[in-house]
Amino acid sequence: MSFVEKINSRFSDKLFQINNFIYTLVVNLLDAFFIIFRDLPRGKFYYENFLESLRKIAWNCLPIATLTISASAFIYSIHGAPEMSKRGLTDYLGGLVALALIRESVPVMAALAIVSQYSSGMTAQIGSMKVTEQLDAMKVLKVYPSAYLLVPMLLAGLIGFPIVIMICILVGIFINYLVSNVLIDISYHLYFSSILRAVVMKDIFLALIKASMFGFFIALISYICGILTQGGAKAVGNSTRLSVVINFILVVILDYIITALWL
Repeated sequence: MSFVEKINSRFSDKLFQINNFIYTLVVNLLDAFFIIFRDLPRGKFYYENFLESLRKIAWNCLPIATLTISASAFIYSIHGAPEMSKRGLTDYLGGLVALALIRESVPVMAALAIVSQYSSGMTAQIGSMKVTEQLDAMKVLKVYPSAYLLVPMLLAGLIGFPIVIMICILVGIFINYLVSNVLIDISYHLYFSSILRAVVMKDIFLALIKASMFGFFIALISYICGILTQGGAKAVGNSTRLSVVINFILVVILDYIITALWL
C-alpha cells in the first residue's frame, strides 16, 4: 500500500468514525426525548439511577470543584486586592470579583472539574458494560440503555450542575473576602455591599443556564463515548480519554456561544 493510499484509508476511517458518532448522538438524543415525554408522565422512570447520578455530580464532585474555585478566588485576591487598594478602587473589589466568578470562572472551571471526575467515570462504566455485553443483555430483557442510563444522566446533569456551581460561587466569594481582608483589611460591609450593587439577577440566571447546558451535554457525550466503545480494556481507556477531550472543548465552545447570545 502506497503512502497516498494509507493517508486515504486513515482519512476514510476517521470520517466514518465521526459520522457514526454524530449519528449515534442524534439517535440517542431523540430516543431520550421520546422516553422523557412518553414515560415520565406515566411514572416510568429509573429513580434509583437518577439519584445515583445526581449523587455522583452534586456530592462526589463537590470537593474537587470547590477546591478548584477556592484556588482561583485565592489567586484573584493575591493579584487583585492590593492593586485595587493602591488605586483607590477598594469599593469595587467585591462586585468585580463576584461578577468574574458568577459569569465565567465558576461555571467553566467547576464544569471542567466535574468532567475530570464524573464524565470520565461514567464513560468508563458504560464502556465496560458495552465490551462485556451487559448492554446487549439489557436489550434482551427489554430494558433499553437510553431509558436506564441516558435519561437519568441527562436529568441529573440538568439539576446537579447548577447545585454544584451555586455552592462554588458562594465558596469562591467567601474565600476571596477572607484573603482580601487579610491583605488589605477590607471590611465585611464594604465588600458585600459592593457585590449587592454590582450583581443582578441576570448574572445569576446566566450562571444557571450555563450550568444546566454544561450538565446536559457533558452527560450526553459521556454516554455516547461509552456505548461506542469496541474492544477490550484498552478501548475503554481510549473512550474515556475521548470523552474528557470532547467535553473540555465542548465546555469552552458552549461558554462562548451562551455568553455571546446572552450579553
